[in-house]
Amino acid sequence: MLFSFIDLMCGAVFALPFAWLFMAYCKNGSRKRFLLISLFTLYLCKMFDVVGIPAVQYFRWGPAINLIPFGDEKNLRFFLQLGLNAVMFMPFGFMLPVLWEKCRTWSSTLLAGFFTSLAIEIIQLFSFRATDVDDLIMNTLGAYLGYVISWAFFHKKWARDPEPDPGRVNSWCSLVISILIPMLVIVFLRTLLSDWIYGLRLFD
Repeated sequence: MLFSFIDLMCGAVFALPFAWLFMAYCKNGSRKRFLLISLFTLYLCKMFDVVGIPAVQYFRWGPAINLIPFGDEKNLRFFLQLGLNAVMFMPFGFMLPVLWEKCRTWSSTLLAGFFTSLAIEIIQLFSFRATDVDDLIMNTLGAYLGYVISWAFFHKKWARDPEPDPGRVNSWCSLVISILIPMLVIVFLRTLLSDWIYGLRLFD
């Protein structure tokens, strides 16, 4: 848990300031939105770390690809992994329609979950992790389930508050950039700090 916390903080050190600067540029600076975007950024930092997105210095071309849906051996570990993939993406689907009006339809959130998961699987072509269609399916399902929960809690409020957030950047552009910030931090910046901390051997 300590190492997990350190990895999260090493990502947050870089990702949060970029997210805050982007919010300032978009002029979407309410306290509530500031807090929610910060939580969303922290969640993405940890999620991208857990799925094994490699830092750029560790990129290796050695793809392991599974294009057959649910073709692995059906055992407890297999079903547990599928369930965890869905659970991991549920906060993504829950927070998107809360933060972006463009995602207040199930199809928009489903597409956002699909393309985010697809980006992860493509990057994993350059890592030790397998690129697996099962992950793509279950991550997308998790985003959809998160949307359903969000809709159940907030759809009446959305109906009363249909106006888009103020700002100079289109909502889809804002969403894409908000996802890219922690992803690019994990790939290019996080290990600058985490490798230095682990190199101190404070935890031997």
